[in-house]
Amino acid sequence: MSAALDYHRATNVEAGGSDEDLERTLDTHPILFKAYGEAERVPLDVTPAGPILGNGAAVLRTATHYGAPGKRTVHFRGYSSAGALYPIEAYVATPDALYSFDALTRELVRLRDGDVRADVAAAVDAGSDTFIVLTGIHARTGWKYAERGYRHVWWDAGTMLANVLALGAADDLRPRLHTAFVDRDLNAAVGVDGVDEYALAAVALGEPDVAPAAPTPNAPSNRLLEGRSGGRFPLAEAAQAASSLTHTEQVRTWRTPPPGEEPKLDRQPLVDAIRRRGSIRHYAEAPLPHDEVAALLAWSEAPIPADAPRVVRQLVTVTAVDGLPAGTYDAQLELLRAHDGDDLRRRVGFAAMEQDHPRLAALNVFQLGDVEAVVDDLGDRGYRWAQLEAGIRAGRLQIGAFTRGWGAAASTFYDAEVSRLLETDEAPLLMVAVGPR
Repeated sequence: MSAALDYHRATNVEAGGSDEDLERTLDTHPILFKAYGEAERVPLDVTPAGPILGNGAAVLRTATHYGAPGKRTVHFRGYSSAGALYPIEAYVATPDALYSFDALTRELVRLRDGDVRADVAAAVDAGSDTFIVLTGIHARTGWKYAERGYRHVWWDAGTMLANVLALGAADDLRPRLHTAFVDRDLNAAVGVDGVDEYALAAVALGEPDVAPAAPTPNAPSNRLLEGRSGGRFPLAEAAQAASSLTHTEQVRTWRTPPPGEEPKLDRQPLVDAIRRRGSIRHYAEAPLPHDEVAALLAWSEAPIPADAPRVVRQLVTVTAVDGLPAGTYDAQLELLRAHDGDDLRRRVGFAAMEQDHPRLAALNVFQLGDVEAVVDDLGDRGYRWAQLEAGIRAGRLQIGAFTRGWGAAASTFYDAEVSRLLETDEAPLLMVAVGPR
């Protein structure tokens, strides 16, 4: 019995189906930014976490979108989000206060005075100079993707984390990702209810110098002032509840030592790439250079400084890389199966919900996981981690592509068609198309 596996099977999309709620209307479009009224706002540089979020998660530009179900304002941010619905919120716990990151105004909003780090440290059973805590609001992404939107919450958190971890390493802050925590206590620390909005992960920045302590009782709520928007998603709520940890001993049992440090990149090229990033869906016909593709894949494969074991494998379909015949490859670009290039493009495009950009791309990288084995080994919480890890590796691919002047875009898919295309029993978790511009 696994609520996570029940959720996963129920939200697979068959060939010819749709992952969207086709009856959604603009009248039910969720509010994408919290309103904090007259709460004090401070510059980002009051904490080392502020510039990381300002460069890695802020709104970069705004445009008017024309398409189903109608005209709407779309905000583009430094990380990938399906439907530009951005269901992730970020909070910062510092020595003097708890802040919320306002992505629209690029400011920190003071929510609560005092050293909140001890509350977060107690929940994650680890200390740090500063914590960034990410939360998810399914109602935002559920407007378009209904129950399957729970997957998007984790994917979006992963693509944001790819930026946060890389920027933290570039700033010599030695980021560590905590996915094991006492859910009730971390939710209380940042003032969310755990149902409409719930903690996803915590990133520790700097040296651990705060000993875990008992959480502050009755922490003030920080829910959206306008109240709940959107429907309920019982399968996702059941999976979230079943995968929660209730006490510190469970946290200690679940977690594993980080496999390594976040790779350190040059900060300015990284920031520039994040600011240029977008969902690029049209590619030139020229092939990509083999050495640069190999370097991109190597970064996407690098260890993630998390408290969970690696569970995601990446496979690559190649149709336009110098020196490589069309085919399916592992992440080290070792050929697994050769294919006719035109036929491979057709099959990839069909598996990617019949979209053009995976068909036109020079390569597509698929994040895969044996979700049944993951849940068997790690419990239902392992399902959270599998989706989050896929998002981090997909985020690295997109930023790495833009660093090289290429284009990239993540894609959803027909689940069984991807497994059939790649001749695997593993489940697709996410995929990223990459091509020259």
